[in-house]
Amino acid sequence: MKAATTTTARQEAALGDHREVRKVQFTGRSTYVLSLPKRWIEEMRLRAGDQVTLVREADNSLSIVPMSTGPADSLSEATAVIMPAESASTLRRKVVSMYLAGYNIIHLKLKAGRINPALRDAVREVVRRNLVGTEMIADASDVITLQVLLSLPELSVNTAIRRVYLIASSMHKDAMLALSELNAELAREVIKSDDEVDRFSLYVLRNLVMATQNGRVLREMGLKNPSDCLSYRAAVKSIERVADHSCGIAEAAVRLKEKLPKETLAKIEKMSYLALAVLGDSVEALLRRDYQLADRTVDAVEDVHALEQEALASMEKDRTRDLASVKLVLEDIRRTAEYASDIAEAALNETIDEVIEKGAAKSKQ
Repeated sequence: MKAATTTTARQEAALGDHREVRKVQFTGRSTYVLSLPKRWIEEMRLRAGDQVTLVREADNSLSIVPMSTGPADSLSEATAVIMPAESASTLRRKVVSMYLAGYNIIHLKLKAGRINPALRDAVREVVRRNLVGTEMIADASDVITLQVLLSLPELSVNTAIRRVYLIASSMHKDAMLALSELNAELAREVIKSDDEVDRFSLYVLRNLVMATQNGRVLREMGLKNPSDCLSYRAAVKSIERVADHSCGIAEAAVRLKEKLPKETLAKIEKMSYLALAVLGDSVEALLRRDYQLADRTVDAVEDVHALEQEALASMEKDRTRDLASVKLVLEDIRRTAEYASDIAEAALNETIDEVIEKGAAKSKQ
């Protein structure tokens, strides 16, 4: 009993000024009334007669959403201080962190003096290469201001994840083509495409962070529960790593001096085809909430390991030159399949309740 009391006290302390206890009143013959805090009404700029929407959440709590408010992602602006000895890499990480936190207007202010050209170029580079829908709207001697112009409804989280997956899978296919043909130009294009994956990955992660903080954002993104954000985050990071491994294959294509023996190449391509197949199935299982497909995908990954051993045996038989580089290619393909397994496991975790509910329903019948 003492422990429960302590827990309640901690919860109340954490709620702080955000918690208000009000009584439910009964009026007329069938109407229950609950007064709203004046401070909240003023902050939402509501007046008598304005409409609000009541949304019943998964945990049976109610959310009150003003119908007259602007986009749900309009968070307040934030200012970060740039220290005199700060490096360009540190500043880039600071900008990305503020972007991921969900701020729409980001001020970068130097503590003293003028912002040097290297830091200014670093900000321009990270905006151009990594931040979707972001523009530099002010560039003074001591402050730089960025604004995120893209609103949440522009791109649903499912659409964005599918876009990231399509880019990553295309990178893998092109990297394998570059490897088979020793096409250095195509390999370099694959490496350049990694920036596009990073941009959309950060965009999705930013939206997921905002969704965990705001139920309205969660619904606008097409998600049901805050727990969905964890699974989607794991999926995005896994797809991002698949793109990195595609770059690894492309880099090997640039290094190799001679084409691989046909038999060895055929086994590597077979392994690659299966890795891409399980990656596609894992993403579909997550987005369609398909437990059975996710379960089959996890099993299929084991076949990739068997194909890797076959490819290694073929390489030794053919006495493949530059064996170390080719082994790295096999590792890149295997890791692609293993990241697909991670996505499939996230899909399993996300849909297990649906499987349990179906089983419970059958047992009652």
